[in-house]
Amino acid sequence: MVDVDGVLACPACGEPLGRVGGVCACPRGHSYDVAREGYVNLLLAQHRSSKDPGYSREMIAGRRDFFDAGHYQPLADDVARLLVDHLPDRPTPVVLDAGCGEGYYLRRLRTLLDTGVGPADARLVGVDISKHGIRVAARRDPDGLYAVAGIHRMPVLEGSLDLLLTHFSPVSAADFHRVVRPGGVVVVSGPGPRHLYALKELLYDRPAEHEPADRLAEDERFRLLGTRRIEHPLAVRGTDQVTNLLGMTPYFWSVDAAAQARVARVEALDTEVDVVARVYRREP
Repeated sequence: MVDVDGVLACPACGEPLGRVGGVCACPRGHSYDVAREGYVNLLLAQHRSSKDPGYSREMIAGRRDFFDAGHYQPLADDVARLLVDHLPDRPTPVVLDAGCGEGYYLRRLRTLLDTGVGPADARLVGVDISKHGIRVAARRDPDGLYAVAGIHRMPVLEGSLDLLLTHFSPVSAADFHRVVRPGGVVVVSGPGPRHLYALKELLYDRPAEHEPADRLAEDERFRLLGTRRIEHPLAVRGTDQVTNLLGMTPYFWSVDAAAQARVARVEALDTEVDVVARVYRREP
């Protein structure tokens, strides 16, 4: 785990966190142990919706295998280029992925930065409510800063971020406005009309195209700078990977056991990635 100074805040009192050895602590004496993988758990018991919130260990394993197979690499690389296009020209800009899961999109961003595109000294930060996801993220990206935390109560200092990404994760306008500096950037990406449409055809009798929503459109604290649509063909092979893909979508929770079993028998799925990314400027 890298230095937490200037980014993380104590979830109990909001004071800045600093790290000494294997402990992160604030001036008021609240302390949090750094796990051996290098992350810190800042999700307080009273802020948990369950004993083990977020993606389970098994679901994270499925997501990790799907990402490792490279299925979403073209998408992640396009997202990374979009982020680099909006990084400020300043030393060590801070980028946070709110709802980072196992950290795949931050790692693809780091890979791009390591090629000399954009500021090589950018600080990459990830928060997610799943401790299983954060454990994988920290283990695979020892140069990143990772914390178990919710998106609506992010233990992040006011105005400490230059750029915030939320990719297929909830939007917390008030918290985003608090943690992003004036003039900073928020990128919100989610499903476009045809995203994984062939998968929907397997699950529903009458599938419909998704209607992308602009979740910050009415918020005067954010100004829309532009919209980018990212589209790629997606060929998934093997019943395990098709099942992994279903487990990464909200459809997993909404369809019945018969539909899940039907997908589990599919050995090849040809569908499409269709993502809409909106870029906003954080107004003063």
